[in-house]
Amino acid sequence: MPIPQHSLLSPIIMSDPVLRTGIYNITCPILQEGSFVGRNTREDRSLRPKGIVSLPPGGQPAAWNVEQLEGGRYKLSIGGAPTGVINNALYAFLLGEPYEEWIITYRPNHRAYTIEKEDMRAGWVMPSEDDYTQIAVRPLIVGPSFPPFFPPTELWKFDRVLMD
Repeated sequence: MPIPQHSLLSPIIMSDPVLRTGIYNITCPILQEGSFVGRNTREDRSLRPKGIVSLPPGGQPAAWNVEQLEGGRYKLSIGGAPTGVINNALYAFLLGEPYEEWIITYRPNHRAYTIEKEDMRAGWVMPSEDDYTQIAVRPLIVGPSFPPFFPPTELWKFDRVLMD
């Protein structure tokens, strides 16, 4: 039986909730079907940090490099640029600024992940379902239940992609 051909960014289904080093598309459950998060395709050409935003459906999904580090930490890069926080918002750093090492935790009751700073005092939050909304990094709201409940604005889906 021939192996199916996939485009550069074809998602494959993951059965293992542990993220391994690889290329992924990232989305948030509150976004429209076919929307992803990434750098704006119409960003300025300066070398200033670039905001990470929700991208509208119909465009090319953003390819994220997820690098698994020691101690359950991850380096998340997009377009070759690692990510970090400026003024409680998520950015990609182009000039070697200190980047964030993220804690990514699978939440089985949501079938999604939370992404938190290494100190776990703040995490990724999608403030709005509108296109081109920048991802905020702020304290996560955790519902008092077992297992913990997180609002959909704080949950993230990772679809691993095959490279041709």
